[in-house]
Amino acid sequence: METLRLYPVVPLLIPQESSNDCNVCGFNIPRGTMLLVNLWTLHRDPNLWINPTWFVPERFEEGELGNDEIYNMLPFGIGRRSCPGSGLAKRFMGHAIGSLIQSFEWERIGDEKIDMTDGIGLTMPKVEPLIALCKPRQVMIKALSNI
Repeated sequence: METLRLYPVVPLLIPQESSNDCNVCGFNIPRGTMLLVNLWTLHRDPNLWINPTWFVPERFEEGELGNDEIYNMLPFGIGRRSCPGSGLAKRFMGHAIGSLIQSFEWERIGDEKIDMTDGIGLTMPKVEPLIALCKPRQVMIKALSNI
């Protein structure tokens, strides 16, 4: 979850239209206004998160967020227009990363510090892509050669 907080798949949620006049944090929003939620800013707001730019996976050790925190973390949106595949995506992400770690030995190429600067684009790629060398683990080579 911490990865999705710091690096959401897209920086903005799908546009929504307000169905009624409402007031959000002192701002009057007329009916029919097109609304965009900036996830990148929300997930890095120092009023909502302690050390918001730090990667701290322990923030989510307790599992799901409480009712007071639910609107602070919206990588899949919220409500009836939220992503229907969010549960599948979270489970698949864990399985995919686990499989990559189990199957390969990973090594960085070069000694320079990894540049985590965000680039520009719909999915906010990094300015400098991460380059790594992966070698299949011997145990996986043996297991797959017997299939």
